[in-house]
Amino acid sequence: MNPLEYIIYEPLPAYFNKAYIHNKSLGYNNLTVTPDNYNTDIIPARHCGFQHIKEITVPKIEMIKDSITGFFICEGDVLINEDYTYDKFLEEKHRKPIWLGFKKKLSNYIVGNFLIYIPIKYFTEFKILISNQKNVYSDRFFTKLVKSNWLSLRDESVATEIPHTSNVLLQSTSGKSTFRK
Repeated sequence: MNPLEYIIYEPLPAYFNKAYIHNKSLGYNNLTVTPDNYNTDIIPARHCGFQHIKEITVPKIEMIKDSITGFFICEGDVLINEDYTYDKFLEEKHRKPIWLGFKKKLSNYIVGNFLIYIPIKYFTEFKILISNQKNVYSDRFFTKLVKSNWLSLRDESVATEIPHTSNVLLQSTSGKSTFRK
């Protein structure tokens, strides 16, 4: 089994249910959804996705690592392409970590860590890589892993983003506005 772990926050955005149901209909199993609720006065909104992976995703995978063959990190606004069913994913026989779904490739940066797959045999190494990294944009972290050849990048993305307002406005406790995707 290779479950999807969603990077999502509270309150759950309206589009999330659509993504969850759609991806499940393609045969992907989902872990129990664990939204974060980081205080953006302490953790900048741009770093919340990375912090979620570090503090929520990694411990969840640690608890089930002996019963899975790998896992997906998936943003909460992602629709996996209709033709990229779980059976299609299995046919590709990915043996190394791969970035499957993204928004676009720039010359020195990959935008949108929509869908990343990590085989469980790379989990310990992934934990070390993420624990040694200070908070950053999560796609910056994964771009660095591509540049170091730890993570491969699929030629074409197998996922898209659900169209929605580009950012959700969050009001911080200090009264200043911050943004969170």
